Amino acid sequence: VDLEQFIRWKLDPERPYQYHIDTSIQSQLDYLIDLRGKILVDFIGRYENLNNDFAHVCEVLGIRRLQLPHKREARDRNKDYRSYYSDALAELVENYFERDIKTLNYSFEPTPD
Repeated sequence: VDLEQFIRWKLDPERPYQYHIDTSIQSQLDYLIDLRGKILVDFIGRYENLNNDFAHVCEVLGIRRLQLPHKREARDRNKDYRSYYSDALAELVENYFERDIKTLNYSFEPTPD
């Protein structure tokens, strides 16, 4: 199964809900906003910037920075998530996660070099 088939399967509204599979397609905003839509945290780190964001949090909290373990490092992956999506798949994901993408400032548009 390739990425496109997998995502289409996961986002299929006709597929029965499976907790152990479907928690990853829940809106991230469900964890970050109150009932009025106000963001409840003052910093949101990004996975693609995990080490730097973790260092920032340690500094803000005034604690010694620990080295995050890195297990199962994939050396054959492209760093830019956009490269894995066809235009049609990007549109599907953008529509499904529209609020997350806008609020968390993600995009499928290419970034200027």
